[in-house]
Amino acid sequence: MDPSSLTIYNMPPQPPNWDRVGVFYVSFCAIWTTIVLLGMAFCWYHRELPIIKVRGLPLAFGSIIFLHMYWCMAQITYPIGATMPIVIAYTVQYWVMGIWFPLGIALYHASNLRFLYIAERQRTFAHPDLREKKTGCNGSRSSWLCRLRNIEYTKKVMVYIVAGIVFQTLLTAGMWIACSKYHPSFGIAGTGIKGATLPEQLVDLGRGWEWWPSVVWQLVWTWMVAPYLIWRSWGIRDTMGWRTQTIGTCLAGLHATPMFLIALYVPAFASVNKYFAPSEWIHLTTMFIEIFTVFVPCYEIIRLKMIRKQVAASKVKYDSDSELSNFCTLVPSSKSSTVNLVMEKEQVYAIVEDTQPDRLFTMTALNRVLTEHPAPLQEFSAYSDFSGENIAFLTSLVRFKEKFPKQKGHLHGDKRSDAYNAALQLYIDYISPRDAEFPLNLSSRDLKVLESMFEASARELLGEAQTNEATPFAFDEPPPTGDSSGPEKTTLSPYTGSIPDDFDMSIFDAAQDHVKNLVLNNTWPKFVRDVQNRRRKSTGSLNSEATADSEDSQRTMVSQITDFMRSLRT
Repeated sequence: MDPSSLTIYNMPPQPPNWDRVGVFYVSFCAIWTTIVLLGMAFCWYHRELPIIKVRGLPLAFGSIIFLHMYWCMAQITYPIGATMPIVIAYTVQYWVMGIWFPLGIALYHASNLRFLYIAERQRTFAHPDLREKKTGCNGSRSSWLCRLRNIEYTKKVMVYIVAGIVFQTLLTAGMWIACSKYHPSFGIAGTGIKGATLPEQLVDLGRGWEWWPSVVWQLVWTWMVAPYLIWRSWGIRDTMGWRTQTIGTCLAGLHATPMFLIALYVPAFASVNKYFAPSEWIHLTTMFIEIFTVFVPCYEIIRLKMIRKQVAASKVKYDSDSELSNFCTLVPSSKSSTVNLVMEKEQVYAIVEDTQPDRLFTMTALNRVLTEHPAPLQEFSAYSDFSGENIAFLTSLVRFKEKFPKQKGHLHGDKRSDAYNAALQLYIDYISPRDAEFPLNLSSRDLKVLESMFEASARELLGEAQTNEATPFAFDEPPPTGDSSGPEKTTLSPYTGSIPDDFDMSIFDAAQDHVKNLVLNNTWPKFVRDVQNRRRKSTGSLNSEATADSEDSQRTMVSQITDFMRSLRT
């Protein structure tokens, strides 16, 4: 065929390009894909761990799958892209970039917004005054906007994602039909190929307004949503690397859209584009997303396993009451509750600061803090570990057992009814997969026992729940009961039905032991190390910056209370 007569429509397929660059791309694609799949498999194998359950792997891994498929296609473009007709090759890339890529970005949006949602909802375990009240919608007589605002969080996010993807798919299909460069026989006039030579036609085929909507998703993510997420997550100091993941992926994507457009429209990049396609600038962001989304959790899993081994060794070596006899009991004060809370924190902080970490990685130490000074641990678990429901349940259970102590035989009459209603309240607030916003991570056996005891009563009071039992860690909002919202106690009418014969005050003992072990092996070691690290930094800062004349004015109220508490112990 005469080279001068070649166009993008009649150019025959070419053999694969197996030079060193082509071999590198295929090898790199295979190796990196294997590494990513192994990391995903490792996380999925440990999906029952609390630090993995809270992440919501379906959303995160769904985004990785779509983004990685597009990434793989880009890596094999150089060696084998020319083996199919050019127009078909660009059409495939257009559809993949128009659907797979936006869907991957949308799912990643949802995964990161879920992080902020959980962080905000967990705050209410530490500060009940932050709970917001909302009015439920009145069924079919309410507007569709009201019903949309009040559906569960995960469902609401998926509604937006589905709506966005449907719109993007219709837009992609409409622009492909309108653009005659992909099919010269039909399309809008003026949208065809304008180049006279084959190289010019190839440039025209890779450029055009039909590519822009797909890039908009990347632009919105990196230059609008990402700064918003960084601003919102800046003050969050979680223990799972989620904040690091969010900020890292946001910063790693800032270059993508500008460099993609520069490589596409600046002639000086023509020699670079021959080996490094313009879309590769976007795919660099995909790799960073995979690193932070897959391998940061892998690192956290390994670190958790090391902590658990250390806790197990400490339990054997130090777990005795005599080892922690220096814990002070909080003395009631006539001062305000705020001052009492600060003093309570400082008692715990002072003990933790002056004690070796290994000596505190014991159930004895945890029990003393839960019984006497739970507020600091409750605040840490809610703000940093996103497991505030565990400490809230344990402290609520302590109050329940103080009000209804164990006794020989069964309770009778009104006292038995009051005890069952109080236990039912605990079940609904913290355990029920259908009603609790953050259900406890119990074993299936313990959960079945509690469900057989309370579920029928809960359904009689609350009606059929809307939460999917198969996904208790989806963190959807509970069904509207009254005007309550979030992880707060639902106000119930007293249950007046029949009470199971085997109900007694030991009904929560197995759940209590299980949750305590979870806290001991997950939250408690992180709390101890976090307190000691922060106190060391604070002490070092005071020692290096404070002078004899200005020390009193620079010291905080917390530091003054610390000295006061230490003076009481001497």
